[in-house]
Amino acid sequence: MENRNDLEGFDPLGSNGEQQGSMSTVFEEASRRIVQNILNCYTGYFDLFSEMIQNSLDAVDIRRRAQEPGYRPTIWIEIDIPDRRVRIVDNGVGMSRDEFKFCLRPNVSFKREARLRGQKGVGATFLAYGFSFLRLQSKKERTTSAAILRQGRQWADDSSSTIPRPTLSAADFGVSELASETSGTCVEIVVGNANGERPKNLGWLGAQTAQQWFDVLRIKTPLGGVYLSTATFHPTINIQVRGPEGTVTSFTSDRPEYYYPHEIPNLKAQTLGDIQRAMKGISGDAQTVFTKLDSKFKRLDSIWEVWGKDQILAEDSPFFSALTDEHKLLIERHNAIVYACFLRSAKLWGEFNDEVLKLRKGQRIIQGGLQIASDFMPQGELTIIPLTSTIGYQANSHVIVHFTDGRPDMGRKTFQPELTSLAEILSVRAVNVMKRFLLHMKPDTGASTLTPEKELHEWKKSQEAIRERNQLSFVHSGQQIALISKPQQEQDVIALFHELIGMGLLKGFRIYATCQHERYDSLFYMDYPKQPGVHFDMKNARLGVTRQYALPFQTEPKVLEYKYSFDSLISDFDKEEKFARQIDLVVCWNVGGSYKEKFYLQSLLVGDEGSSRRMFGSTHQAIPHGTQEVAFEVLMLDDLLRWLQSPEIEEARQKSLYTE
Repeated sequence: MENRNDLEGFDPLGSNGEQQGSMSTVFEEASRRIVQNILNCYTGYFDLFSEMIQNSLDAVDIRRRAQEPGYRPTIWIEIDIPDRRVRIVDNGVGMSRDEFKFCLRPNVSFKREARLRGQKGVGATFLAYGFSFLRLQSKKERTTSAAILRQGRQWADDSSSTIPRPTLSAADFGVSELASETSGTCVEIVVGNANGERPKNLGWLGAQTAQQWFDVLRIKTPLGGVYLSTATFHPTINIQVRGPEGTVTSFTSDRPEYYYPHEIPNLKAQTLGDIQRAMKGISGDAQTVFTKLDSKFKRLDSIWEVWGKDQILAEDSPFFSALTDEHKLLIERHNAIVYACFLRSAKLWGEFNDEVLKLRKGQRIIQGGLQIASDFMPQGELTIIPLTSTIGYQANSHVIVHFTDGRPDMGRKTFQPELTSLAEILSVRAVNVMKRFLLHMKPDTGASTLTPEKELHEWKKSQEAIRERNQLSFVHSGQQIALISKPQQEQDVIALFHELIGMGLLKGFRIYATCQHERYDSLFYMDYPKQPGVHFDMKNARLGVTRQYALPFQTEPKVLEYKYSFDSLISDFDKEEKFARQIDLVVCWNVGGSYKEKFYLQSLLVGDEGSSRRMFGSTHQAIPHGTQEVAFEVLMLDDLLRWLQSPEIEEARQKSLYTE
């Protein structure tokens, strides 16, 4: 049964005792300030989705707890990108007529049950006055209610008091999803009609399909439930997305949980606990234990773990020594839970965005950092994990600290300082635990990770395609190198380097050994014979070494480090895995760009700069900022091959790339 008369013209912000005369303006501005203060708390592009989804989750959760026979909690999410429209329907408890009329008023909440996601009473106000168009429909028992609120945002931002405070326009109820339901609610928002609305359009991420939006909403909104210590709540989620070209896609799931990083496809992941238990079952010293350890615990992409309240507070836990008595009380009171995931390389975040989610290039919908969660959902943006050493691991580590009843601010962004401080302490300790197991991780070589194909035929085709795009052809003294494609990873760099030694192009290298399990890759020495072409000469030996070496000359043992990209070595320095002062030569394919923050590269392929070269064929000297001392030499294979084939062209390129 529907009676529209009491909804037409109803003012959600009004009251029976509305002031008249001169005081009416004062109370109008007071109402506007209250709404503006609420809107100022919502600054994120996902706040719209978070509030709508949070309300729907609570509505179906309340109805589920009533144990109604045959009830199946369901939420329908509709995203229309061309029309800039978001519509969310739930078959939850619905709203009575009074609840419907007053739900948009600030600080009014009809949620009386504990352990729900939102009870502040400001989310609906944000939806009504943060946008220009809101359609609200609800059904409860025999009563249906439907109304539209227009120009809420324009009124909230009006500084001239020329736009009247908006009132409801009664509408016909029409929610097909609720036709066979006894109760439920539908909220529809159109974005981008006024300044200040976020987002202004629904295409900013590049997500165009229902599957993409489902994964994004799992990461950035309450749809991604954080159920680390409680039974999971799994309503059915139906998503329909109309893409920019009008194509409609659908996706259904009954597992709307947070997208934990260890679940990223094609990652080899293990829990910290499983690794430790496997190691305890092997006797011997550390090297023996690692050698005998099952291969499933080696060369990992990811290590992850969850610590519950009791594990955190145990006297033998890695967290205990950092906790004060106040910290322990907070952990007990808020049932603190820690989830941590450590990835072998921060580049995997970008690959997840580009290759799995297929979002717009450059997006980082999830990355390393600290995510505070409360009441089953992520709240606020990621913050930096405040490591005091090996800070490079901040980008590799994703830590969630969940507090029950954490009580963030109105916009769900900021927590009380004592909880924020505790979360930071717990996140630092979690990362420090993970760092002890670096030996189990696959090395970060700097090369892009290629997604393995399931079928050999597809793998062969992909390699042929790579060859067509990245052909490598080089001949020296009638000998042609065997590698026909430009290097794709560190192993290719090693192979090409040794082939150039075998061809006699690189002189004097004597390799002790190459080892993947030590801190550095290889140990070598230089053994220069007394013969032409060893000493640097502008005309005949541009790759030769300094004349300070009286030939024959043999060096002491030196450290060699292989990398696909020089930039990945900079990351190793930040993590304190390797130290510039201990390295003598770096052999890599290309340079990257982030090295400029720490080093100046002096090209040895320009003019007579090679006269100071110490390792035959090295292309650059790495000089730390603030010093004049050479830290180590670099052999950039891409630059070397370019120079060997076209010296003048490459010399000009070197001058433009490696300048002060």
